Amino acid sequence: MVEKNYVVNVKTKIGTIFTVRADTAEELNANITSAINFSVNDGVSALEELLTGIVAPVATLSSSAEFVAQAFGGEVLGTTPIAPPAFAPVAPPAVASPVAGDKTCTHGIMVRRTGTGAKGEWRAFFCPTPKGTADQCSAQFANRGTPEWNSF
Repeated sequence: MVEKNYVVNVKTKIGTIFTVRADTAEELNANITSAINFSVNDGVSALEELLTGIVAPVATLSSSAEFVAQAFGGEVLGTTPIAPPAFAPVAPPAVASPVAGDKTCTHGIMVRRTGTGAKGEWRAFFCPTPKGTADQCSAQFANRGTPEWNSF
């Protein structure tokens, strides 16, 4: 596929990426307007519901294919019925209760870590999110000689 001059990506509330492509600004505007006029959002919503475990009626899925085809000047060549997912929704993991001396941040109980650096030994609480997470909380270092340092 040859890359188009204009590409717009829209992320839905649950994270689905919807892409509109065009060769000119006018075509892009027409494609976006067409997608809105033909309720493509309804089709995307139906697909999201299906993939997240909420099965939409078959008629809705068929009409969604029609909406997408019309919005982008295409035609539906055929559809394949999709069986509901074979998995059950997974409950979120249980969050451990903090114990005395633990610190928490918006992501949960902070992780205790110790180490030695250029200035000697350090003790700190770190955000439990993976390294590099965009909204990761700052580390909270314990001060030497404090009860927090001594009970670490």
